[in-house]
Amino acid sequence: MTTAWRLWVLILVVLAALATAFGMRVGLGAVWWPIAGLWLAAGFAAFGLSVWVAGCLIMLGLVMDYMGEAPIGSWPLALLCAYGVALIAWDRQPPIPVVGAEAIALIGGFIAASLALGVAGSIAGHPGFARGALTGDLIMTAILYPLARFVILPASIRVARR
Repeated sequence: MTTAWRLWVLILVVLAALATAFGMRVGLGAVWWPIAGLWLAAGFAAFGLSVWVAGCLIMLGLVMDYMGEAPIGSWPLALLCAYGVALIAWDRQPPIPVVGAEAIALIGGFIAASLALGVAGSIAGHPGFARGALTGDLIMTAILYPLARFVILPASIRVARR
């Protein structure tokens, strides 16, 4: 992984944290707000396995835990699970079409993240914390993912992974 790519990952993680913070402002509680960390988990998986990306997703998850008052470790677990499912989608043998890999990465990532949040919440004694508004947020995340993907991954990487 080049230094430029690592810098790009850091910039996007900071932007995802800022987007999450903006969505948690007073008055936006009833609005569906996309989960930018899931965009990163699904998008970065197209590049391949990276410890740097996993570490940045863990840091972003901890920030999301702090901002959302979630049990510590729940969002890092959710983002890593989504990243893992997306990695599996992209590394299928024989290769599947890009649209199929994108769909599996996004939908499978949502399922894995929801299960991880449910497990983390149950262990921490908050079994319902991830079920309420999360469904609407996941729908908004899925709707905006095709646009976010073009920002997350440069054109050179999108072409190289096809």
